[in-house]
Amino acid sequence: MTYIIKLLLLAAVGGFIGWVTNYIAIRLLFRPYKPVKLLFGYKIQGVIPARKPELAVSIGNVIEKQLLAPEEILNELVSEKDISFLKEAIVTNVVKILKDKLPGFLHGFTDKTIKKQLDAFMEKDGDRYIREMINSVITNATDKLKISDKVVDKINSLDLVSFESIVLSVVKKELKHIEYLGGVLGFLIGLVQGVIVILLNS
Repeated sequence: MTYIIKLLLLAAVGGFIGWVTNYIAIRLLFRPYKPVKLLFGYKIQGVIPARKPELAVSIGNVIEKQLLAPEEILNELVSEKDISFLKEAIVTNVVKILKDKLPGFLHGFTDKTIKKQLDAFMEKDGDRYIREMINSVITNATDKLKISDKVVDKINSLDLVSFESIVLSVVKKELKHIEYLGGVLGFLIGLVQGVIVILLNS
């Protein structure tokens, strides 16, 4: 019975140490926010506060290159339905502009002949023509739209408390699991140590 008590005691101590170790390690990701001077010139600061600018750049690059490329976003904004609408809108507006500029006796010619020609052009080459224009706009827009820069600016503008809150809102459960896992592993290690101690003393 004494051996079992010793074994459970060592396992409980190991589990507590494992949990506390992981608990402290997780807190040290963010705390302390500002560098704290220690003896012999050493300083301690949370890993994330110390590397916030680097993390902002890394997060921005990952989002832009792997998750939200600017050209993908802009391409998603234009559908087949939008292209059909643009073709109709171009024909309608060109005819309207011509009717506004031309004398009244030519309006019938504008409505029939010119509209017919424009409709035929749009039917044959309208998709290609509009897509070329859209691609040109997208190319110019992607040169100016730097998602990574926006992300970096947003993250760097956050104070550390807000940044910590955002991170924890995403990974709070996972960090809790890591704490508990530390306790479980510590408990198992304590059991192993207890068995070894018992075997050596027997």
